[in-house]
Amino acid sequence: MKDFVIQIITATTGALGFSIFFRVSEKNVLASTIGGGLGWALFLLINHLTGNMFLSNFAAALFVYLYSQIMSGILKAPSNVYLVPGTIPLIPGGALYYTMRGLLDGDKVLFWNNLKTTAIVTFGLAAGIVIGTVMITYAKSMIKKKKGLAKNESV
Repeated sequence: MKDFVIQIITATTGALGFSIFFRVSEKNVLASTIGGGLGWALFLLINHLTGNMFLSNFAAALFVYLYSQIMSGILKAPSNVYLVPGTIPLIPGGALYYTMRGLLDGDKVLFWNNLKTTAIVTFGLAAGIVIGTVMITYAKSMIKKKKGLAKNESV
């Protein structure tokens, strides 16, 4: 449990650092930082429950994407202000590093083991964001359709 708390604090701090690095405005820094911490907490929870790296990253990325869309509407800022710092903690930095190290050192075992992890994490992140995009687009089209029907009925 203590390990999880430390990881969440570290992920939140990382999201804060990237929020500052990307010059997120002061009114949005807290929200973009919280998104990174919550995304990592969800990743840890699902990974602890399932042990499935793809599912953990998929769910965390989906959450961060939906969170970024919600915060975008509430705080009237582009969703990328929350999405980019929120996904930073999920990026497979260690696995990517060891993939490249294995490639450069000619260590096929190190390369292939870490390439597999890097690919699983990357596809999980991409799938979460794509599914989130589809969900939001569908929801917006349904709302627009209902508004259009309501206008037509009142005429």
